[in-house]
Amino acid sequence: MNWSAFIGRLVRMGLQLAVAGWLYWLWHSHGLSDRIAGEAEGLNTLVTLIGSIYAVIFAFVIFVIWGQFTDVEKFMMQECKSLNELVRFSGFLNADAGRRVRRAVAEYVSLVVESEWPALGERHRDRGAEEAFSKLFDCVLRAGPGRPEEIGVCARLVDIVREAGEHRDERLTKSLTQIPATLIHLVHTMALALFLLVFVYPFHLFVAGLCCFLLVGVILSLANLVMTDTDNPFQGIYNVSPAAFGDLRSQG
Repeated sequence: MNWSAFIGRLVRMGLQLAVAGWLYWLWHSHGLSDRIAGEAEGLNTLVTLIGSIYAVIFAFVIFVIWGQFTDVEKFMMQECKSLNELVRFSGFLNADAGRRVRRAVAEYVSLVVESEWPALGERHRDRGAEEAFSKLFDCVLRAGPGRPEEIGVCARLVDIVREAGEHRDERLTKSLTQIPATLIHLVHTMALALFLLVFVYPFHLFVAGLCCFLLVGVILSLANLVMTDTDNPFQGIYNVSPAAFGDLRSQG
């Protein structure tokens, strides 16, 4: 968890709510809320209607985003498991072939950690990591058996590297999937509408109205934070860690 990013977002949210609270005080201190006191029933209907629709859409968005987030973690662990098996089975090859395979794995995972992870955070593939995996694949295919007993090992290595490639493709697909911009705008628009409706709602007591207004602001801000942060598994507050790839470096 990136605590510096989290604290920064909290500070920004606090400043925004402070400004919103000041505007709320201006609205009520000048008696503007009294002019719409008779519209309380209509405003209450709007808050209920828009709030219900917002809750359904937000729940759907979070369900989809969280599924993608966990899929990235799952496919990453499966890919690392395959790479770990590749390193382990390479020990049954002759010394030169096994060394080449382990070196290719180490070069690939280093590029994943150092280059591909930041690139995925910016929503694009990393050419260096893709080329490194292609070299790893070629290295395994060319690791011919030096002895008759290595024939089965070589065949198993080819199966493992193919499995790793499948997990890598699935990981990249999920990593580059994000919320459509139109859906994000819809959720933001509905949240803003709820915020404004509570802002103009004619509460009888100023303190009660201010507390309710700020509470709604906090909830909507945190909901937006969770949605936008989870949509990118590689940047923000809570991210998918490449530690599993880093653990494979030393095995090259």
